[in-house]
Amino acid sequence: MNLDGIDFQLFKTFEAVLRTRSVTAAAESLGLSQPTMSYGLNKLRALLHDPLFVRIGNEMRPTPARRPWPFPSV
Repeated sequence: MNLDGIDFQLFKTFEAVLRTRSVTAAAESLGLSQPTMSYGLNKLRALLHDPLFVRIGNEMRPTPARRPWPFPSV
């Protein structure tokens, strides 16, 4: 994967959703609006060719390909 020109803030977006299990809560934790958070997730989804999360009940859960994420909060 070519990382030239990638906005690494997108990975903060991913980590926040992973930590909070909610797009809205993740947006609030980063001081962003929910639409801005969704936009960032969609950019990262397109870059990685993966949906990243699936909704299970009221929670966003990482897809199997994203579970081994190297953040200690998971």
